[in-house]
Amino acid sequence: VEPWWVWVEDNENEKIYHTEYFLLHKRQQHEEHVLCFTVPIFEPIESQYVVRVVSDRWLGAEYFETVSLEGLVLPDKYPAHTQLLKLCPLPRAALQNPRFESLYNFSHFNAVQTQVFHTLYHTDKNVLLGAPTGSGKTNCAELAMLRLFRTRPGAKVIYVAPLKALVRERMKDWGVRLRDRIGSRVVELTGDAAPDARAVESADVIVTTPEKWDGVSRGWRQRAHVRRGRLVVLGDIHL
Repeated sequence: VEPWWVWVEDNENEKIYHTEYFLLHKRQQHEEHVLCFTVPIFEPIESQYVVRVVSDRWLGAEYFETVSLEGLVLPDKYPAHTQLLKLCPLPRAALQNPRFESLYNFSHFNAVQTQVFHTLYHTDKNVLLGAPTGSGKTNCAELAMLRLFRTRPGAKVIYVAPLKALVRERMKDWGVRLRDRIGSRVVELTGDAAPDARAVESADVIVTTPEKWDGVSRGWRQRAHVRRGRLVVLGDIHL
């Protein structure tokens, strides 16, 4: 075995941005080896970095390669958020389903809900939604859920909340509202609540915590309800 040091340094040999100890075995000496690592880049951008390989045993056994950074364009530090457009509020009737419309007591969706309505209710695109507290983000999640109920009967919604208290809050709301008004079955799956397999299998919405779902989903081959999950909603990810 031959030990080597691999490091990345600046062009002036003043700073080392990464070091790594690498063992080269004799039987693998003719094979290609790949090292993956991350190094920082600062502004103003330097012209190049130097990747150096030095033997930990033999003097003079050394190799270096320069990596040019010229022409490299860094992304913005703070990507611009999506501007809230001045749109006419969509009426509740835009759902085009009397049962779905019965879920809401208001007549029109608010500005945030109006802007994301088409993407959530008419497409299968992934969405990351960040908006102030009280802006109706839960109703936005429900738009994606209603699309699933409408287009893929029998598929399941997996709602993941970071805290058990938030799971209970969703159960208190959806366990009544979704069940009574549109006939969707909602089940809680946490460490405190372990419903029987038939209840989970027949549920349309599974409300769970990250830890519980991580454990359950690892056995997806043996669990049909995991394989039938078609929409995953992560709530309150800032927690």
